[in-house]
Amino acid sequence: MPAYKLDPEWVMSYLTMQEEKLTLELQPDQKDVVMNKIRELTLSIMYKQARRYLVYFESSEPDEEDKNVRLM
Repeated sequence: MPAYKLDPEWVMSYLTMQEEKLTLELQPDQKDVVMNKIRELTLSIMYKQARRYLVYFESSEPDEEDKNVRLM
């Protein structure tokens, strides 16, 4: 999984860039609606990626019983 997608600084710079782009292309009220949706989707993606990473991280750690068996 690309680490930059979980990096809050990268996400904030991405959102800022999108907001600047939309400022030039849309009316202010439309821009707010679109930016809110982009923020919502971005946070949803980050949340899903973080959950997948945690599941992967937890599954890659051996249990205490596994450690004991390997030591014997």
